[in-house]
Amino acid sequence: MRQKIRKALVIISLLLFPITLNFFSPYVPIDGAMNGIIAGSLLLFMFMFVTAIFFGRAWCSWVCPMACLSEMCQGINNKKVNVKRLKIIRYFIFAVWAGFVIAMFILAGGIKGVDPLRLTSHGISVDSPAKFIIYYFVLALFFIISITVGKRGACHSICWMSPFLVGGFTIGKWLNIPQLRITSDKSLCVECGACNKKCPMSINVSLSSKDGSIETSDCIFCGECVDHCKKKALRYSIR
Repeated sequence: MRQKIRKALVIISLLLFPITLNFFSPYVPIDGAMNGIIAGSLLLFMFMFVTAIFFGRAWCSWVCPMACLSEMCQGINNKKVNVKRLKIIRYFIFAVWAGFVIAMFILAGGIKGVDPLRLTSHGISVDSPAKFIIYYFVLALFFIISITVGKRGACHSICWMSPFLVGGFTIGKWLNIPQLRITSDKSLCVECGACNKKCPMSINVSLSSKDGSIETSDCIFCGECVDHCKKKALRYSIR
């Protein structure tokens, strides 16, 4: 039942993507920064950062529009990916983007205001035929990378939002704030490997959870490993 609810949520999120596109856009914060304006997308990224302090990267599997597309692509290419190598690309992209946003704010003379609906038409992102080009380009980019690289290849390599979630999760750990975790009871584990096979983030779940919980920031709390563990050795917990 949990997976049905989660998948329904990400399907709805993908269907709403023509409306929400610019709230996830990496360009809108740049456009706002050039004018000293904090755009709605940057506010959303900050919100992701704060929620990640408590819930880690749950956003990636329960809310993100690309979660639905990425999971559909696993039906085409379900191979595990080299997470460490792809992270280098992701953080390089994020560093360049973040540096550019900061530089634009400095050149604009600092923060002058906030515009939550910037570059939208009363909150709707895709409101003209020309904007559908951007919409389909984003979908095509994530689709092509996912089917060529492997499980959530685009999420690991080009997602500009995940660093905000990883940052929030990491700070929560440093501050010892109670956080959502997937914990394990190793006495029940029979090393069947079902958890490793079902993990969409290419995590070695059985190895990562050997000390009692999955601590890596790559975990998106989708619950696939929990729901496919026949011995119920894995569960959601606050840790």
